[in-house]
Amino acid sequence: MLGVVLAAGRGRRLAPLTHRVPKALLEVARGLPLLELSMAVLRASGLEELVVVVGYMGDKIERALAGRPDVVVVKNPEYWRENGISLLKAEEAVGSEEFILVMADHVFEPEIVRRALATGPLCLCVDREPRYLADPEEATKVRLGPGGTISALGKGLRTWDAYDTGVFACNRLMFWAAGELAERSLRVSVSDCVNFLISHGIPFRAAEATGLAWLDVDTHDALARARGELLKRILGGLGAYPP
Repeated sequence: MLGVVLAAGRGRRLAPLTHRVPKALLEVARGLPLLELSMAVLRASGLEELVVVVGYMGDKIERALAGRPDVVVVKNPEYWRENGISLLKAEEAVGSEEFILVMADHVFEPEIVRRALATGPLCLCVDREPRYLADPEEATKVRLGPGGTISALGKGLRTWDAYDTGVFACNRLMFWAAGELAERSLRVSVSDCVNFLISHGIPFRAAEATGLAWLDVDTHDALARARGELLKRILGGLGAYPP
């Protein structure tokens, strides 16, 4: 199984840091960018081949990944159309393989990826009581359905049961959803793709990740939190310690 990392976003809420550096290359510790941490966690979870989709300041990320034979870099010049388009750009590199999908601006411990692997596609790891989330109101929410399935996903849900950790187990149906939506809408998110599949009667399961460590790093406050106790816990799971 492959690991796909979406690292194309602009990171406007982290300005002015992202005026000169793409969000994926912001450091959570000295010499440890967000993207590098995500890739290390995926490898620790048993995923040896990775696909990284770049967009905003993609040349800087490409240079940072130069000489990595286990990493395929895919360019998304339309990164402003949201992360569902970045997902679609990875289709050729992924082919027919099943894959774990994560966002470069999320930090997460290896056990979350292992839960996704154990549940298998199609699934999303969800957390009912997030410990480290900086701004729950801005987070992507999950409404659960019968039999451990997901009935809806989105930031604007009025009722919800859990939060989206950003770790998915996927197959080619996600590319089908992204392609169909890209023909209809200018902007397409990964959440839109999940909701599209659900609306077509395709079950999308919830993998339980409550109590595990993760955080969406999209604000200065979240970045500060990621650099604290959360990073120590994640690096501890990797057998490493903060530099």
